[in-house]
Formats: sequence, C-alpha cells, structure tokens
Amino acid sequence: MAKAKFNPKRLFIVHAHPDDESLFTGHVIAETVAKKAEVMVFTLTRGERGKVKLDELRALEGNLQAMGSFRATELREALAAFGNVRHGFAGTRAYLDSGLRINSMGKPAKPRDLDEMALSAAATSVIADDIAKAISDFNPDVVLTYNSRGGFGHPDHKMAFEATSMAIRRIIKQKRGRAPEFWVIAEPRERFDVEIGDAKTALVKKAALEAHASQVAVHAETYSVVPGKEIRYDRPERLRRQSISRFAHWKPFLSSFWALPLGVLFAFAGTMLHQVRANDPAQTQLGLIVALIMTASIALGLRLMRRSRGALYLLTAGLSATIFWLSQRQPGGELFIPGNDIGTFWAFGSIGICAFIILFPRVQPGAWRRSSRGHR
Repeated sequence: MAKAKFNPKRLFIVHAHPDDESLFTGHVIAETVAKKAEVMVFTLTRGERGKVKLDELRALEGNLQAMGSFRATELREALAAFGNVRHGFAGTRAYLDSGLRINSMGKPAKPRDLDEMALSAAATSVIADDIAKAISDFNPDVVLTYNSRGGFGHPDHKMAFEATSMAIRRIIKQKRGRAPEFWVIAEPRERFDVEIGDAKTALVKKAALEAHASQVAVHAETYSVVPGKEIRYDRPERLRRQSISRFAHWKPFLSSFWALPLGVLFAFAGTMLHQVRANDPAQTQLGLIVALIMTASIALGLRLMRRSRGALYLLTAGLSATIFWLSQRQPGGELFIPGNDIGTFWAFGSIGICAFIILFPRVQPGAWRRSSRGHR
C-alpha cells in the first residue's frame, strides 16, 4: 500500500506550549514555508510552568504570568525565524500549562494538584470549540498535531490530540464529509508516512530554537531539552496520516487481536508440557520449566518489540481464560491441569509472569533513559 503524501497548501498546526512548534515541527514549518504554502500555528497554552535552562531566568519559575509572557515573546521571535507564519492562542479561556509529574510507573502524568485552569483539566469539548473555530477561519487542507499518546506522554499533548480529533469530527459533520487531512507527529519506532528535514531546514530550525533559549540548550550542531541528551538539528521529523474516526484509538488494540489466539495456543502447549518429568533420579520437572520459560519469553518479546501493551494484554487474557477452562473437570471426566503442586505452579506461575511483565515499568529499552523530548 502506497504511503500518504504530505503536500499541504494551507497547514494548520496545533501545539500545547511555546517551543513545541520548533522542537517537533521545525523542519515541517520551514519546508512548508519554503514552498510558499500558508502555515498557521495554534498554541493552546503559554507554557507557564516551563523549567528554564538559564540561571538568570530562574525568578520566572513559579510566576505563571511572567513565565507565560516571556515564553509568548520567545514564540513570536521563533515564528519570525520561520518567515511568513500566522499564529494564534486558544481564546475561549486562557488555558494554563498543566505541568507534569512522573508517576510510580515511570510515566508522565497529570500533577496531583492540577490547577482548575490547566489545559488538561478543561473539558475536551471546550478546547475543541476553540480549535474548530480556528480551523474554520483558516480553512486548511492539512491539520497536524501530536499522536494519540501525546508524543512522550505529556498530559497537555494528549489533550491537544483529543481536542483536535474532536474538532475535525465536528467539521466533517458540519461540512458533510469534507474536512482537512489529519496528520500526527510519529514518535521513534512508530510507523510513519513521510520524513521531513535536510540541511537547509536545519538552519531554520536552529534559528527558531535559539529564540527559545529559556527552554532549550542550543549548541553549534545539536540542541538539548534534557541534560545529557543532545539531538542534531538535521534529524528529520516524521509524520503519519491519522484516521479521524472516533474509534481510531482502538486501532492498536484491534491490530493486536492476533495475540488472543496466541495466548490460547501457549496455554494448550504449556498444559501439555507441564507434567513432563526428566528421566533422571531426581525426576526434574523439565516440562514445567520449559512451559514457564516459553511463556516468559513470548510475553517479554511482545513487551520489548511493541510500543503498546495491547498485544500483551490480549495474550494474557487468552492464556488466563484457557488455563482456567483446562483446570476444570471436563464433561468426559478429564482434568488437564490437576490440582497438584505442579498444576498449581503452571496455572498461577504462567499468569503471574505475564502480569509481572505487564506491570514492570521499564522493560522497553527506550524507557531505560529519559526521553529527549521529555520537557516541562
């Protein structure tokens, strides 16, 4: 199947904070402007809870109004570096940067003391109203924002995706199916349709990032948001055409549905093996060991190779349901998983292994180090 083509004539980009437009779509904006197309950046907050990189600006932290004003000025300077780019802030109400915390699972989450004026505290429909009005006024042929996970997981980025999706669905309903194409920023290891960025756009992206000096450490060939994690200016940005169905967030689950019968298969295989003993004086429980290793290997493999846990959830569901059924006495009197110690170890051990791998917070190699995109 041919990949979608990204060639906007009027590009509308939704971002949560000042500097996101340069960090995540700097190449995209630079190339689109160079092609004489129209670009509008729509920013939902003013980044009031940003963490500054410069010591002389530390006094801004905690002063939401001052930080917001300072970063709005940085944003204007960054957009000037791109050239002819229109801009707007969300206007129904002044949404505040939500900030974030790292939860016990090592993932970004909303702060516990979330401000009632924060973006992620607002109703999605209210934010969607702002976005839909701005889209209708600008009349773009392409709308771009974060993916459904909010990139690295910032709650404001997730809200930007949800509200933008809702806004486009409303426009489809109003215009009876005619709506702009919907594109999202593809994260590393995700499928993508286009890759944008070269030496020329890198120079423009660098100039834009230099305007965000309070948030971004700018060097000769690289920049960094997280200390110790530098990124080259010429690293391309990847985009993916996004479904605008209200059921789009179910796609990862549905695309992993094959894992359900796989779990059933492994439950049967492990059940056939778990009572096998080695032909040695100790009568080692070789079958049980092999069955548990087999289960752990497939579960760990799914967790390592797939960004989502969806396939692992389905594998575990299929495995658990089948083991439960096999542990019951059948109509013919058969009992495939007896109630002895070995049967108990197999039934609870296999399910426990899967549950542990699901819950373990840092299995994916990408999670062993903090994402370079994890700021604020």
